[in-house]
Amino acid sequence: MTVVWRAVADGARCPCLSGETYGSCCAPFHAGADHAPTAERLMRSRYSAFVVGDADYLLRTWHPSTRPGALELDPEQRWYRL
Repeated sequence: MTVVWRAVADGARCPCLSGETYGSCCAPFHAGADHAPTAERLMRSRYSAFVVGDADYLLRTWHPSTRPGALELDPEQRWYRL
């Protein structure tokens, strides 16, 4: 189960700085409702996952040949910009 440290409202600006709202940008990818259509969108969604602490999404989008068994993110780590 994902533990998200920083909740982002659907209407708030997406942490990936795309200029879109979180609800129309990275949230559907994090929720598993959609898949990133391009490499750029995937990388932006992964950055946003680091910002909010969504380790499950990071693991789901990591290639199995290099993916660790578990991922422990530091809640004190702050991400400022892409």
